[in-house]
Amino acid sequence: MTKFFITFALTILFYFTTFGQVENSTKTTKRINTYLSELGKAGFYGSVLVELNGNKVISKGYGFSDKEHSIKNDPTIIFSTGSITKQFTATAILKLEMQDKLSTDDKISKYFENLPKDKENISIHDLLRHQSGLESNVGSDFDKISQTDFIDKVMNSSLLFESGTRFSYSNIGYSLLAIIIEKVSGTTYENYLYENLWKPAQMEFTGYSRPNFDNNKIAIGYYKDGKVWGKSTDKNWDIDAPYWHLKGNGGIKIQQKIYTNGIKH
Repeated sequence: MTKFFITFALTILFYFTTFGQVENSTKTTKRINTYLSELGKAGFYGSVLVELNGNKVISKGYGFSDKEHSIKNDPTIIFSTGSITKQFTATAILKLEMQDKLSTDDKISKYFENLPKDKENISIHDLLRHQSGLESNVGSDFDKISQTDFIDKVMNSSLLFESGTRFSYSNIGYSLLAIIIEKVSGTTYENYLYENLWKPAQMEFTGYSRPNFDNNKIAIGYYKDGKVWGKSTDKNWDIDAPYWHLKGNGGIKIQQKIYTNGIKH
């Protein structure tokens, strides 16, 4: 996501916390409740789920999902994970490496044809650690663009520095990783993440569109000055995911409904 939407992402954070074995769960739960209540007073908007020793002890919403209409957050509200999406993309790349389908040492020239000379030595590892030299963005998050046009635009952009020599945050680097995931796996980005990451982890309510989210339950985003930004699903959207300026680097949604010990929450 672009820097313009960082506040939006932070405003509607979704927390999922599972603790290990805790001896005094009552005392720990009380301390967490106190902390979260104070955090809510300080302006935290979000939904929190806490499990202790396998038991759900906190499942609450804080602040508003729609401030203008005084609709409060609760455990059923759907949030955008913002750039936390990148962690799913990175994990998917490492999963493909575990499956011997790629190596993080691979140059991207293995996956993209006719690269400009300055981009031939960029590796998957460079993309993962934001050391590719690529710009952060070559368009706005919701600008309509095909995969072919996106790749062309990226490859025709200027590098900020020689790959591997410095750090510079790059959204488009993670969109390229999402394209590599699709090329290597032979399926869509979202489907690969679901089958290999979310389904095994019982994260049935995570994704772009696969969970068939109820649009009425999606939290409203806001700018830094408090003006309404809206919902990502109200912006320009491809058939089942964002266009490539955002896909793979931001925009994945998550809802607190989960499975614990086979029991749906």
